[in-house]
Amino acid sequence: MPHYIGFIRATKDSHDHLGPDEAQRVLENYVAWADERTKEGRFVGGGGLSRSGRVLRASGGGEIGATDGPHTEATEIVGGYQVIEAADLDQAEKIFATHPHLEFGPIEVRKVGDRGCED
Repeated sequence: MPHYIGFIRATKDSHDHLGPDEAQRVLENYVAWADERTKEGRFVGGGGLSRSGRVLRASGGGEIGATDGPHTEATEIVGGYQVIEAADLDQAEKIFATHPHLEFGPIEVRKVGDRGCED
């Protein structure tokens, strides 16, 4: 069955209003969502991403340059990802539509390993 990745997107301050207890409950809801997908045999993997990293670019003459990133001027950041199994993009969308993160920001869903334009 094909794999679909959900990129968990948010603004840098989307969770800042949460107190420690609320933040813990949100995290527990995310884990519970993944646990349910595991019980269904759909969860492949996932994880959070650090807020910083490096962006590599090829420059003329075969040189590689690195800059800190993602850039702070971005309005949304990818804070994590989750991979599920689904029959097609429509089913993946329905599954990710139940994710508790949607209260805080969007989830971008894409098929893994398919470089074409179709699902």
